[in-house]
Amino acid sequence: MSTQVSAAPAGATPMFDAEQARGDAARRWAGTPLATEHWLEQASGFPGGDVSLDPTEAATVVAAARGYRLTRGHLAETVAFAEFLAGEALTAEERAELEQDVVDAFEDSPKRALRSLRPLSGGVQRVAALNPVQRAQRRLQALTASYLLELRRQADGHELSPLMTAVSRHNPVVRHWASAGVVLVADALAARMEQHRLVLCLVDRGIDAPALLAERLLARAEQAGRLEAAELAASELRLLLLRAWLTDLGTKALATVRQDVARAVQSALDVDIVVQHVGYRAALEVADQAD
Repeated sequence: MSTQVSAAPAGATPMFDAEQARGDAARRWAGTPLATEHWLEQASGFPGGDVSLDPTEAATVVAAARGYRLTRGHLAETVAFAEFLAGEALTAEERAELEQDVVDAFEDSPKRALRSLRPLSGGVQRVAALNPVQRAQRRLQALTASYLLELRRQADGHELSPLMTAVSRHNPVVRHWASAGVVLVADALAARMEQHRLVLCLVDRGIDAPALLAERLLARAEQAGRLEAAELAASELRLLLLRAWLTDLGTKALATVRQDVARAVQSALDVDIVVQHVGYRAALEVADQAD
């Protein structure tokens, strides 16, 4: 969720203090999932925090071949992209292994290696410039495209690329709907679980049986049609929309939402339907605000 800060004349009191707003939100939502930032809501937009490099360090040449140069910036952006898809910071060993794989690929075919790295150029800055919902959208698109490419390569007898090998250790594919072009990854299921926690916390309830819920979601994924598969795969995006909407709600509006959720949960045969409904409502509200 982006924050607009109004400029104020020197010596004047700022109209809006972003740090104070975050503190107010943390106090307001103390004891709930909204008290802690999702990593996509952090300033950098990357799970490991700030991944930017000093321009001098980024320009440092780490390998040269046939008139081409591989820089420290190329390696840093590759690792940052892997972590963005993985949803977690890579270990020191994983980072070193991935960087060495990039160097080896460059030394084998420098022109082809640099061409494959070109789409990542400036990626850190682009992600940092997006709001959390836009980051979730970009991540969903990148995860889907990257895994669909790798799944096709595997079907042709190739192994996962070094980058996606690192990603798959942290965020593997759970289900693939080839006809729909949809990929369900592990942290999408985790995000759906987090939506349950967030909606139920509005009525001071927790997930009654997390393991059973996860089992039901996986079973549902096996039978899911095109639309349900796409919805489940986009769970992280839904979660970020829900978080943005709830954080911005005024006191009266939030009280109304709590009442609506309480009535729906009490009469629901399947609480997941209630969670999805609240998610749809949040998405519509955020979309209206964006317009």
